[in-house]
Amino acid sequence: MTEHDNHRAPAREPERREVRRETVVDTTGAAVPEVDVYQERVSGPTGDQVVRSEHISVPSEATRRAAEAARIKQVIYFIFGVINALLALRFVLLLLGANEASPFVSFIYTLSQPFTAPFQGIFNEPTFGGSVVEWASLVAIIVYMLISYGLARLVELMYAPARPDTTRNM
Repeated sequence: MTEHDNHRAPAREPERREVRRETVVDTTGAAVPEVDVYQERVSGPTGDQVVRSEHISVPSEATRRAAEAARIKQVIYFIFGVINALLALRFVLLLLGANEASPFVSFIYTLSQPFTAPFQGIFNEPTFGGSVVEWASLVAIIVYMLISYGLARLVELMYAPARPDTTRNM
């Protein structure tokens, strides 16, 4: 028998792997993100060792609602911003007496007409040669800005976090 055969390595214990998932949530109701903790541990003869650990932050319900409200408000402001830019361009083209035979000018007038139609005839439109001061465009710009602001505030109210009832029965 050789010396090598006498000193055999002791039998190794099998490694045991476990994956643990822990979710930490703030119970006070504050808008704090949840944190998921993933840990992969290996148990062996030397004890437990963490092989891999991940901390993943999951937004809270309040954070998700606030992000959704912000996105809706961005869409509202974008749509009404395009309308107001179109109306401002119409106002400037009319004020400078742009040639209506031009395809671009005709396109802008045709595209913006439905937005100025409700406001036509509120004020007289003075003309100076080929220039026209179209008050309907300016009124429309103001009204559409107010509508966009009102819709954005409505979205904020709809997506605002619920407040706890502070009234008590006496």
